Amino acid sequence: MIKKIKDEFSISDLWVSSNERTSDFYLMSWQRGDSAIPMFVVRLLLSSVSVGILIWSLVVGASPYWMIYLTNWGLLLITLLTLSGLLTSCFALCKKIPDGSDLPWYVSIYWLTYNITISIAIMITGLYWILLFSPALAAEQTAGAFWLDVTTHGFNSCLAFVELVLSRTPLRFLHIYQPLGVGVWYAAFSAIYYVAGGTDGMNNPFIYEVLDWRQADRAGVIVAISGASLFILYTVLCLLCLARDKLSVKLIRTTSLNLPLTPPDQHTPPGVV
Repeated sequence: MIKKIKDEFSISDLWVSSNERTSDFYLMSWQRGDSAIPMFVVRLLLSSVSVGILIWSLVVGASPYWMIYLTNWGLLLITLLTLSGLLTSCFALCKKIPDGSDLPWYVSIYWLTYNITISIAIMITGLYWILLFSPALAAEQTAGAFWLDVTTHGFNSCLAFVELVLSRTPLRFLHIYQPLGVGVWYAAFSAIYYVAGGTDGMNNPFIYEVLDWRQADRAGVIVAISGASLFILYTVLCLLCLARDKLSVKLIRTTSLNLPLTPPDQHTPPGVV
């Protein structure tokens, strides 16, 4: 029994270095054939939008505090996801990426970013609209600032969701530690930033009011609830990927062969019907 489990599971499965089919990383779920063009076009559009949003955020909201916010970490992650995906599709167009036990470095970077970004982007959207959004403060914003907030806390998860639904990239439950690790990393960063005397752009001794480490118990509860929510979200996304693959294989990724209705009888004399 133990030997069977060892045969089915290896330490390499915990990392992003191997997969049964390399084509999973550059083919679209909802296509026939093995052309890399459909997913290349999708990723070209996604990367253009993500880079545009990132530039917009840097131009409008650039400040010494830009990097302390989880929202902007999410912007960098979604930009890295779309660009690494585009790079993978470009390599697939230029040359056939062979199947094998070891994935090319650019595919591993894309897969790692994919595992982290898909759930983190959706979490950022949920946390903002549930915990941080204030209609009163939104009414005081300029139109540009309001729409930038909507874009950075809404479009980020939309881009991630499109990549999830249209691609064939697997989302393995074993990789759940990757987005959870980023979440823990940010929580630790916010605590260290507070201890070091860091402030937000309005000189408050916290990055987000709901994550105010002067009230460590409340901040700890927020971190714990967020971690549990991320665990649940990642599980749901894994199931969604499984449903995506099952449905696309059943409805789209099928082959039909044009076979003759009845093969000719080799014993029938020529000219006889």
